Amino acid sequence: MTTKDKILKTLRENPRTVSELAKEFGLARTAITTQLDRLSSDGLIEKGTMRSSSGAGKPAQEYKTVAGTEDFGSSAYLPFVTTLLEHLPKHLDNKQRKKLLQTVGKDMAEKAGLLSEKNKSKTLEEKIEAAIAVVNELGATAKLIDNENDITVRNVTCPLASAVRTEACVCDAVAAFFQEATGAKTKAACDRGENLVCRYVIKK
Repeated sequence: MTTKDKILKTLRENPRTVSELAKEFGLARTAITTQLDRLSSDGLIEKGTMRSSSGAGKPAQEYKTVAGTEDFGSSAYLPFVTTLLEHLPKHLDNKQRKKLLQTVGKDMAEKAGLLSEKNKSKTLEEKIEAAIAVVNELGATAKLIDNENDITVRNVTCPLASAVRTEACVCDAVAAFFQEATGAKTKAACDRGENLVCRYVIKK
């Protein structure tokens, strides 16, 4: 665990001042301040209250973690989601699973800001490129392939690969994402062979 991670873990327990952290980790104040600046830039910590001094010195600044960042760096999501998808067939039939995951895809498009009035005024190609930018930020390497009657979004680095192998309906969620983002009919045509190749065909 790095010093940065150790400081973050310590601040999750209780707010600390620079002096307290320096004493606890046996480091110079400048070294602690450097790590605090990095954590602050990452949006993980913030300044708390000013702690009054018992002597004649100036009040000391406390640092604390930002609420909602407790899962930063978590590796629990993939096994959790994969296990959840494994159990879906036991509780929902194929039609119900497909409908649920399509709703998820549509909601993701909205939360990504792809349903804004500004985005709606773009051309189909521009809308697709905006949607591709979102999925590429999540770990995909998708690209647009312009055909005569449709546009294909092809991706060979699937950020949902483990989930897709567990539940094929996940592809329907991504198709719904592109359909909602573009306003054009979209269908999944993914290759689930040894190496996954994602394909989403968007009607012109």
